[in-house]
Amino acid sequence: MMVAPPRLSDGHHIIHTPDELSAMVRELQSATDVGFDFETSGLRYWDRQLPIGFSIGYWNGDRPRCWYVPVEHRTAEIQADPDNARAAFRDALKGARSLVGHNLKFDINMARAGGWEVPRWTQLHDTMIQAYLIDELQPKQLEKVVMALGVSPYGDSLEMKDAVEDWIKSRAKERRQSRRAYLDELGHAEIPVGLEGEYACRDVGHTLALDRQQRRQAMGIGTHYEASRSALYANEMLLVRALADMEFVGQPVDVDYLERVGLDLDQQMAEGGQKLERLFGGRHKWGNDNVIRELLFQELKLPIVALTKRGQPAVDKAAMHVLAGEHKGVEPLMEWRARYKVRNTYTDSLISKVDARGRIHASFVQTGTSTGRLSSKAPNLQNIPSRHPILSKLVRRAFVVDPDQTRIYCDYSQVELRLLAWITANPTLTAAYESHAYMGLLSGRLTYEQYRSARQSEAAADVHGLVAERVFGADPTAPDFKRRRSAAKIINFGVPYGGGPNLLVTNPELSLSEKVAKRYYSQYHQQNPEIEKTKARLLQKMLTHSDPHFVNWASRVRHGRRLLWADENLVSEEERSMFASLVQGSAGELTRFSLVKLWLLQQTGKLPAVTTSTVHDEIQVDCDTKDEHEVAMIVQREMEGFTGLFGTIPVVADLETTRTHWADKEDYTNETK
Repeated sequence: MMVAPPRLSDGHHIIHTPDELSAMVRELQSATDVGFDFETSGLRYWDRQLPIGFSIGYWNGDRPRCWYVPVEHRTAEIQADPDNARAAFRDALKGARSLVGHNLKFDINMARAGGWEVPRWTQLHDTMIQAYLIDELQPKQLEKVVMALGVSPYGDSLEMKDAVEDWIKSRAKERRQSRRAYLDELGHAEIPVGLEGEYACRDVGHTLALDRQQRRQAMGIGTHYEASRSALYANEMLLVRALADMEFVGQPVDVDYLERVGLDLDQQMAEGGQKLERLFGGRHKWGNDNVIRELLFQELKLPIVALTKRGQPAVDKAAMHVLAGEHKGVEPLMEWRARYKVRNTYTDSLISKVDARGRIHASFVQTGTSTGRLSSKAPNLQNIPSRHPILSKLVRRAFVVDPDQTRIYCDYSQVELRLLAWITANPTLTAAYESHAYMGLLSGRLTYEQYRSARQSEAAADVHGLVAERVFGADPTAPDFKRRRSAAKIINFGVPYGGGPNLLVTNPELSLSEKVAKRYYSQYHQQNPEIEKTKARLLQKMLTHSDPHFVNWASRVRHGRRLLWADENLVSEEERSMFASLVQGSAGELTRFSLVKLWLLQQTGKLPAVTTSTVHDEIQVDCDTKDEHEVAMIVQREMEGFTGLFGTIPVVADLETTRTHWADKEDYTNETK
């Protein structure tokens, strides 16, 4: 496919000879901040989709100066020798004070997979992370951030992106492929060097311009929380490296087992489908939400119990549970759909993401949630069923441990409730987490190791039982205590998410009527007024800003612009979301800081282990079995190492281990624990 190359912008160069590479290196070695970006043959570095070239540059006066070095384009054009290019890339970055990029985690792992050397300890400035720290609600795509801020050195920030996109669409059409299928197979490998070179140079130019615009604001320079914000910024940039390492290592997956699970699920779904046909009097697309809505609410006239955000009747698990008493087919339908989800998401789909060594490399996203929690994709480990009596272990069984290794799971214990106690100063929750051993640690009377030993003799905190007694007047010896404790537990865990009485109605263990659920919920908040008062103060303070926002303990900013909207329903939703974000985000910061602490220990040889995953409030670390106890103690110490940060509320992390697979994990026990 022939295309006329675009004119190179001033200060842009496409080079390939040894002399040109040497001249580029000499010039870049005098720069303090160097930006770089890899162009690749796809996104799967673990599947031999590797760099086809790199762009690199620095800010020179009033505009960027950038180079593109092609090495592996699948075109007939002259390109640089790959070994010479790698050496030039290494030498160009050696003297830099900092490295600048947009989504640097991707580039770091692409570099590692392709044999390109990125300095290990040079300061990073990731402009995608900067943008997220400044405004978590704005788009994170490079050109869109540049356009929103109006900082493109080239005028139209989308010009070259659009030109490359047009080329890809045209080429995909020639090959009779969809755009996505073409990119999955070839990435940018066939794009002519001239077109890709200008596009790549602009990527670096835009990144350098963004860094100049964003860095000080992202670091909180000039704010009253500058010191803690700078610490957050430093942690976020180190987290880029920690997550890159974690992704690159990955975890082994039992592919043969997953194939067997897929076949078993197919059989179960076929049998279940036949049963559903008999119960509902016909064949339907049981996995299609719209089809199920039409069947349940239009044909069968079942009551609508909840609506989706788009105003459609809900057919999720919670809604279906409420409907189970309305039709004998609803419960079997729930079971069929649960298996359908696992079959589609965690069998063939998971197998397709396994590399040649049998490992999976999930992508952990720093900017994926507005609260500050991490998310994951390809696969989404957060969505693996956790409470289904069969399916939860069925999926976890696939995540195995290497021979002679132990996987340690360190999970923050009731961390959101502990943060809720600290944020609201609620006496019931605070009392539930009282620890004489922790007071000894706070006073300096006990070392951490002494505290860890002393707390083993303390009674485990039963926060849900205490709430049931104090709020609902439940008698621990009464027959209905278990039911009331379950209600307290559901409300306790629901409050940090803005949950209401419907949580009690839709819970299969309780099956409370709406009237009773509302009474329990009302009693809870009447007896714990500190929660609503804290929420009111939070919202009041947010509204003192023209752009409503709050700042959490780590100095992360969370915006709540819908508080200013006219729609009362959306305002109420935003109010719940803000309080939930305060609690969830405060808890999520602990995981982000702990991942970096563990990574730093690993880099300095003080932790003989590798971090391989994180799910919700849990960090997973693999080590030689002979090092199991040492590693478990270090990981727990580091994850609990926030002494005094939340007053008298201790941060506690529970340990579990396995030497086989995720489904077999059990509480860690050791006589010296």
